[in-house]
Amino acid sequence: MDGVTEGARDLVLAIFRLAVADYRCLAYGHDGAGRPRPVRPIHRADAELFLRGPWAACLGDWINLRAEAVWCEARTRAAQASAPASRSSSVSPGPGRAGSRNDHTVAA
Repeated sequence: MDGVTEGARDLVLAIFRLAVADYRCLAYGHDGAGRPRPVRPIHRADAELFLRGPWAACLGDWINLRAEAVWCEARTRAAQASAPASRSSSVSPGPGRAGSRNDHTVAA
């Protein structure tokens, strides 16, 4: 993959990561998802509209990423995060460990 293509793919992935982080109310930096942060309802709604909408589908197609799968995973993880603490007995890998830089892991 040439540099321009890789740069474009990384940019599209960053857009998805930021949208997922906004939807899940998480801070996001160069090293992955971080601590919870306050997100205004309008920004969370905008992130949801993007993830469910035609722009996400179009950008996802450009890099072979199914936007529907990203939306489903973001919604599932947000629901799990809001579940009572007693259900969180399973161990998760933590932020930044879900995938390498070269895979298409998007969910924050």
